[in-house]
Amino acid sequence: MNNDYVDKAKDILSEIGVHQLSEGAWAFTDVHTANHAYIHHSREPVALAAYAAVNPTFASGRFPGWALIDMVDKMPCMDGIEHTALAMICGASIPTFPSASERGNIFGQAVWGIVEAYSLEGCFERVERAWGSPGWHYNLRPRGFNWSGDQELNSESMKDMRKSYRAMSPLQQIMVLTIMHLYCQGKDKTYLTGGCPTKITASQAMDILRSDGSALSAWGHLVTHYAGW
Repeated sequence: MNNDYVDKAKDILSEIGVHQLSEGAWAFTDVHTANHAYIHHSREPVALAAYAAVNPTFASGRFPGWALIDMVDKMPCMDGIEHTALAMICGASIPTFPSASERGNIFGQAVWGIVEAYSLEGCFERVERAWGSPGWHYNLRPRGFNWSGDQELNSESMKDMRKSYRAMSPLQQIMVLTIMHLYCQGKDKTYLTGGCPTKITASQAMDILRSDGSALSAWGHLVTHYAGW
């Protein structure tokens, strides 16, 4: 099944006018196609990442005003072929599609791995009670609420979480925003408000991830194994 997904993922990339030159290197197959191809909404993250891999300025022009959070919010809409294409662009391992419980375990390990690797503990905490299906991600919650008690807002904890976020590097903020919007899609009216910088463009985010060693691969592995929350 994975080989079939890889072949179909390559077809998607060809349809939007890009191809892989070598590992980590991408180019336009046809600039006219890249400029004018119809892109279904569930394939927009694939197209944005692919165009950004070739030319971030082109990607920004093709998706004007598109923020990283807009890109992440599309992840639940994507199918296995689209996730495979995105993983290929990010240099991540091709996603596997086993049982729901196994996929949850893969995603849970990925999200906790990023929290630990990029020191995001100021924004996320581990809770003893897991809500939901199998997967370690159900033990992760954004800080700011009394998760172990009445689950009500804790104003001091929320204030500290926002302060921690504002002090982070752009790369750390990209990872926090990604996890936050996988946790809860849509406009954030609860967590990263009150002056928190969240308007990172999608093309800028891809450029920052790509220029920072293994960050793009880790990010790609995370989002392409999304298992619900």
